Amino acid sequence: MLEGFATEQIARERLVSPESIQGAEGLPDLTSRLQEYGVYGEYVEYRDGYMRWRQGNAKGAKGENTADDHEKRSAQFQHWYPTVKTFNFRRTIAFWGAVTCAEG
Repeated sequence: MLEGFATEQIARERLVSPESIQGAEGLPDLTSRLQEYGVYGEYVEYRDGYMRWRQGNAKGAKGENTADDHEKRSAQFQHWYPTVKTFNFRRTIAFWGAVTCAEG
């Protein structure tokens, strides 16, 4: 028996209504409204992207985390911070510069 309900039958009646079982058949078609508001194209793009995602064909965001991107960024990072000591020194200078400006 489910907690909070007098009988299992009452629980089933309250938790699963016939309206929730019928699915999308009872919903109105809003295509004409979407076209009227000029957002039907956006809806189609979203719908298609969602279906691709649900089917496992997801595509990452721009700048996806790949090994090639890390190698490119590593070279740029090493140009400005060739050693850990250099990185720590510049980070410390930036921190204390910000604190000095904030304190006046």
